[in-house]
Amino acid sequence: MTDVKKQVEDIIKIGIKTEIEGQHFYSTLAQKIQNPDARKKIETLAIDEVNHERTLRALYKKLVGTDVSELPAEGLAIFKNAFGDGPLAEADKFRLIELAMEAERLTAKHYADGMAKSTDADIREVFAELTAEEDGHYDMLAAEREALRGNINWFSYGDSSMMEE
Repeated sequence: MTDVKKQVEDIIKIGIKTEIEGQHFYSTLAQKIQNPDARKKIETLAIDEVNHERTLRALYKKLVGTDVSELPAEGLAIFKNAFGDGPLAEADKFRLIELAMEAERLTAKHYADGMAKSTDADIREVFAELTAEEDGHYDMLAAEREALRGNINWFSYGDSSMMEE
């Protein structure tokens, strides 16, 4: 296996694990949100992470020829210890949105690295699509953060702040 192919394989494996971590984060966050519209938006992010995982697993199979047999212990580990046991406090809303924004930014960068390293046009295209989707998640979360701050002129992805209760 070439060095570049191994690097792309590792990027995919870390991506899969990161998407699994993202699924857990967004699913847990959705359970803590009282507002049904807000919960639905966060659940949509969790579903997107499931779809990203599927895409990456298919990409791995295309690259290597087999299913992924072993994942790293951690992905990008952005969401580690994100939640406490109590209800979602006002200060937590900003912290968790900023954490999610950072996760989306780092994940987009991770996939952009995969795109830059891959020589296969199909693999590069999948990484480009994943990068764009992660960037879109970042933008939605940034709009939400601004809505929570009361910046009502911000062009958000909904009628009100998704985490308002």
